[in-house]
Amino acid sequence: MTIQCSAKIFVFTALECEAKALVNFFGLKKDNSAHAFSIYKNDKIVVAVTGVGKVAMAGGVAYVLALFSNSPLPVLVNLGIAGHKTQEIGTLIVASKVIDGDSGRVFYPQLIGGKWPETSEIKTTAKPNTQYSQHCLNDMEASAFYETAARFSSSELIHCIKVVSDNESTTIDNIHPKKVVQWLDKHNIEIELILGSLERLSQVLEPENLIEYKEIIASWHFTVSGKVKLKALLRRWSILSSDSWGGCLGADFRSGKELLRKLEQEIDALDVSL
Repeated sequence: MTIQCSAKIFVFTALECEAKALVNFFGLKKDNSAHAFSIYKNDKIVVAVTGVGKVAMAGGVAYVLALFSNSPLPVLVNLGIAGHKTQEIGTLIVASKVIDGDSGRVFYPQLIGGKWPETSEIKTTAKPNTQYSQHCLNDMEASAFYETAARFSSSELIHCIKVVSDNESTTIDNIHPKKVVQWLDKHNIEIELILGSLERLSQVLEPENLIEYKEIIASWHFTVSGKVKLKALLRRWSILSSDSWGGCLGADFRSGKELLRKLEQEIDALDVSL
């Protein structure tokens, strides 16, 4: 089942209390259809509550984005609380680097523009990290969110926004749902500005003028991540070449992956004049 919705912004939280501030601020209504996760939405934004941990977050992101698959290049945000060794409780921080503390995998969100809040690395672990051994954010979902979200959109549009909930002097034992709502509620305007900026960036990145795109996806099968890669490659071609890409004309590719490899090869072979 696919839900028809014009929303381009998708926010994923682990807890209901993390979602509540946004639900109230944007006047979102709960989708009462039978779903595996709680979903709140209007015509501009969808907020989904996935549950705690990497497995729950990965499953929630994949489920929701399959449900709303009509959004071509969505803004994807993980919003919630996180610990930090020294940062003051209630501080809003955007992740500049996402590290999976269990697998060692690293992801780099692309922070386009200069109007971002304070930034920090974030380290995700399967269990709560209360040692605060490093000067970075600590959570239990960010890496799984980012790794899954990267299959559905572009890195410029995928971000983790956290509010500090605990530190060396104020432990996780002091976290209460009402406090979480209050911390996030204080940053509603700032979060709204970030989401609006990302939505405008999505519109810029959307290749509406790439006439080959619709023709290609109508002729060959692509996964969601394959479509994102196709758009990115066609954008590169349009920047480096004055002509539209004709490499697909009369070609008999066995798969979309084969077409992508061909396009990459032809881009690499272009003569670039500066």
